[in-house]
Amino acid sequence: MFDEDSKARFALYLGVFLTFLGYSGRYAGIEPLNNQFFVFAVWSSVLLTDNLTYRFKGNSLLISRTPELLVLVAWSLAMAGFLELLNLRLGAWHYLNQPSALSTRWTGRALAWASVLPSLFVMAEMFQAFGLFRGLKSKIFKIRPGILKVFYAAGAVLLCLALAAPKFFWPMVLPAAFFLVEPLNLRLGLPSLLREWEGGLPGKTLRLTAAGLICGLLWNWWNKAAGAAWEYNLPDPLSDMPAAVYGGFPILALAAYSLYSLASYLRAGKTWEEITWPMPGKSPGAAVRWTVAALLLIISYIALRAVDAHSVKLYLGWI
Repeated sequence: MFDEDSKARFALYLGVFLTFLGYSGRYAGIEPLNNQFFVFAVWSSVLLTDNLTYRFKGNSLLISRTPELLVLVAWSLAMAGFLELLNLRLGAWHYLNQPSALSTRWTGRALAWASVLPSLFVMAEMFQAFGLFRGLKSKIFKIRPGILKVFYAAGAVLLCLALAAPKFFWPMVLPAAFFLVEPLNLRLGLPSLLREWEGGLPGKTLRLTAAGLICGLLWNWWNKAAGAAWEYNLPDPLSDMPAAVYGGFPILALAAYSLYSLASYLRAGKTWEEITWPMPGKSPGAAVRWTVAALLLIISYIALRAVDAHSVKLYLGWI
């Protein structure tokens, strides 16, 4: 319907408008703009970062692969919702100053959850457009079955620690996901960071970790500026080091990439990336894909309800 240049202009204007709206509401104290400042900040960042990528290399996720962005948004919402359900056991964070109006609260929360994967991957793609780590090479090696078994074992141990003693080990859930999923992606022929390492190409991994760190810094900055916010419950050994939370965001980016790559099994390995890795074999049929889509909606709904019931510590009656 629209050519890419038209979409780029619209995305740019929308990004600038959301930035103006969010910051105006924040500094003027206009509700619910002030309360939901994070949503305006994060989505304006996605739009402007993607636009910058398009200006540099002539294509981008939002402008050139718009349907892939919509799929990414849906998976981001569901994965964040699943993590919130897991947080009922972990007790890793809680929410404060949530609006009492259900429509405002759920819309803001859903938009925030839906922004996680787009934020990380759009930032990583921008770094790629800038040429960050592009020519970096490492030693080529063969990943043998023994290494994959070590990954599985490490992931299982870390996950058990996180679930058994979350007060001390809840941050281990992110590396656990990475260690458990990456070998599976490699085995299924899906996009895999292990395959990149095997070929002596660490650039994507480094761009993702850099994107995770930058996004983490921005998210926490915007979170502190917003009316509605979350707070981390750091493990006892780290309770006096709040900056330690930033060490988890690069790992979050790697785990997010691995999990989304695994989800691409439903679409024969097709992902958000410009160049996708064709998956060998036959992909699941339409019935399986629609069943998964229904499950994602159910998980998101249950997570929204569960957060209201268990993870929110303070509501605001006037919003």
